[in-house]
Amino acid sequence: MKVKRRYHHGALRQAILDEAFRALEKEGLDALSLRGLAASAGVSKTAPYRHFSDKRELLMTLAAEGFGALADVLEAVLAGVEVTSSGTDGSPGDATAGLRALFRGYLGFAMSRPALYKLMFSRLGFSLHSEKCRINSERALSFLVRSVEKARADGWRSGQETNALVLSLWAEVHGWAGLLIEDLIPSEVDKSVVAFQRLSETLLD
Repeated sequence: MKVKRRYHHGALRQAILDEAFRALEKEGLDALSLRGLAASAGVSKTAPYRHFSDKRELLMTLAAEGFGALADVLEAVLAGVEVTSSGTDGSPGDATAGLRALFRGYLGFAMSRPALYKLMFSRLGFSLHSEKCRINSERALSFLVRSVEKARADGWRSGQETNALVLSLWAEVHGWAGLLIEDLIPSEVDKSVVAFQRLSETLLD
């Protein structure tokens, strides 16, 4: 018999979320249940209901936390890149370094947490959007906006509007993420890390 664990109020909520993220990736959305999470966390069957009234509320929280985690990844990769001005030959040069870093961070997040990513961007996921989800998703998008503005200032596609570029680039990286997650990349395409990174960043040239 599994020994029930004791958690203080805040720790129980986090323990349930940790188990939910793990179960989502390992077992899938359909297998996710509050009672199952209680068993995995070693608490009573009713304990999760202190924090989540039902599965829908749990999924709302997972989606919001997912966008927060994505925003954290994008913030970290962008902080590690110094976007410099265009080269003297007039080419974009390092102007798109921040955008390339964001692409890699975004794809890395999607590939490392595919079930969560699919939940975030599914019809179900959008039906679950909460105020926290909106705030976190806007924060994630802000890093792309900032990088596009910096790249344009450094001479990359300065004749095009920021909003149009942001939407186009997001559509591109989101499309690549979906193809990768569903394993829909044609077999003849070189899928080595370096080759694929270069391929996914073609429109940044």
